[in-house]
Amino acid sequence: MRREATSERYELREGDCGGSDCGNFRARAEIAEIPERAVARLNRDIWYGWSFYNETITAFTRQTALNTVVGQWRLDGDHPSILRLIQLPQGEADWNTCDPAICNRGGAPGDDVVVQLDELRQAFGWGPAQNNGNICRLWSIEGNRGRRVDIVLNTNFGTDGFGYLRIWVNGELKCNCAGQLVSAERARTSMPGPTNRRGIFQNFTRAWTELQGATPKPTLIAHYDEIVVGLSRADVDTRLREQIGQPPVN
Repeated sequence: MRREATSERYELREGDCGGSDCGNFRARAEIAEIPERAVARLNRDIWYGWSFYNETITAFTRQTALNTVVGQWRLDGDHPSILRLIQLPQGEADWNTCDPAICNRGGAPGDDVVVQLDELRQAFGWGPAQNNGNICRLWSIEGNRGRRVDIVLNTNFGTDGFGYLRIWVNGELKCNCAGQLVSAERARTSMPGPTNRRGIFQNFTRAWTELQGATPKPTLIAHYDEIVVGLSRADVDTRLREQIGQPPVN
């Protein structure tokens, strides 16, 4: 809890899966915004703010990767995420030589929570030269275990070259990208706008299953708090709201 007695607590244990996840090396403890109530729209400015607390998630190697997602935005549940915050295995991605038109080369070597444009990655066939759609490093999951991470995200889910994405972590601008965020094909969706999902999602656990066998995956626990959607940074930034004495949101 950041400023009050309660928070959203997500716990993902071995065997927690349902539907198509169970046969596809996926598992989740996640909630999704109802599409009909989606606030966001393509090509329209929107702000999100929240506080993330990692209780048990540790760093992983390529051999033990769980590809843990701790936030994502989608247009359709059956298609790739427009953008997601995903924990990469240690040493994954090439932040030194990736295409600067696509990725930000900044960030600390230990920052394994990154922004991935998964829908564009698949639509445009991005590979290693485009850093597999990983565009920004945000924070270290292990380095912030037991600590609050305050996040502010501003985007317009742009379908053309006028798109933008900015993310602040603990008040520091960690991602500042301009350009298309949604492919033309996906922009033709009948859904009202991108929906947000939050919680813990193990996106692909085959490496663990193949190399660890029956060894149980670790239990992952994380908390979300101060979750706000608005039209300006002042509306959603937990730190700014706290400075001016505004009450906690949830």
